Amino acid sequence: MNLDNAIKIYKDFLKSKSLLYTQPREIVLKEAFSATWHFSADELTSQMHKQGMNISRATVYRTLASMKKAGILNSVDFGHGHIHYEAPKTKKQHEHITCEKCGEVYEIQVENLENTINSAAEKAKFKHIKYAIRISGICEKCKF
Repeated sequence: MNLDNAIKIYKDFLKSKSLLYTQPREIVLKEAFSATWHFSADELTSQMHKQGMNISRATVYRTLASMKKAGILNSVDFGHGHIHYEAPKTKKQHEHITCEKCGEVYEIQVENLENTINSAAEKAKFKHIKYAIRISGICEKCKF
């Protein structure tokens, strides 16, 4: 999903909830979509403050939550005690593997995982909508 699509979807979502597409919401959306890492609300707030943007922490939290509800932002729990977000810039499904020692997060793609999940869901008479798999271990740097 690109930024223009995300803006349109988000505007429609907000309108359906009788909410306005405000400048602070737009700033948070643009910053979230420009992020190249998995970020928490606090990390995004800090990054924005370093760039001179005066957006409150509460606004960032609320905006990220509403962006997730609108379907334009993904959330992931890496077991760090808070939620991380990422913009779905690609259609490719990927998983995350987290180092238990240093907390580093790596994106991985598992071949045929989607087919396996669809097959398992079908056997259970479910229509697969989404899935989340959290893999943890010890990275190369920390294993010694």
